[in-house]
Amino acid sequence: MNGAGSGPRRRARVSRLVSFSATHRLHSKSLSNEENLKLFGKCNNPNVYKGE
Repeated sequence: MNGAGSGPRRRARVSRLVSFSATHRLHSKSLSNEENLKLFGKCNNPNVYKGE
């Protein structure tokens, strides 16, 4: 509330930059690891999560 003589109200904005990415791994259990890598390439990477 801005009563008489109390001066102007002040505002502050607080923000945070957040990065997050995730993906699905393309992998077939019926294929060997080598066949999966050849077929799906970098999309066969088991380490697909990256969050900050």
